[in-house]
Amino acid sequence: MHEPALPLGLPLQTSRVTVRPLRPSDLAQFCRYRADPVVARYQSWSPMSEERSLDFLREMSTAGALVPDKWIQLAIASRETDLLIGDIGLFLDRDAESAEIGFTLARENQGRGLASEAVASVVESLFASGRVVKVRGVTDARNAASIRLLERVGFGKVSEHQATFNGEVCTEYVFERVRDRIR
Repeated sequence: MHEPALPLGLPLQTSRVTVRPLRPSDLAQFCRYRADPVVARYQSWSPMSEERSLDFLREMSTAGALVPDKWIQLAIASRETDLLIGDIGLFLDRDAESAEIGFTLARENQGRGLASEAVASVVESLFASGRVVKVRGVTDARNAASIRLLERVGFGKVSEHQATFNGEVCTEYVFERVRDRIR
């Protein structure tokens, strides 16, 4: 039996960011930061053509719930302007009790805690669902900024392994955050 979709209660807002579905109107910002090789270095995605990006944004514009065994991408937008500054990928495991999170932020918005706010709000939303009990993040050991972000929002390193990523041998760290059982 497949678990039903898990609504995320979008939009989620913090003092500085809004997590919402991606929109076709996000195309220019999406293409710009996803084409930045510094931003893309540790990402599993590859830059897309404008046409493919628009198709992707249209597909993701209806994402408001997680479905087991499927990734979705959500927008990280400036709360003040609603302009896209990054995105969050979410994957719900088949058991619907564990999820994986990934994140991307435009270079000019990095280092200010904006991604931390967005990630923390999404993790809290997942835990508030009552179904998700564990969220993991996987990052390249050289990605110090992502490691700091995961630790800042309460994740702890649980394992590491060798991997080949984008044709390069690397060490990946797996971080997890487990929901507080007292609710």
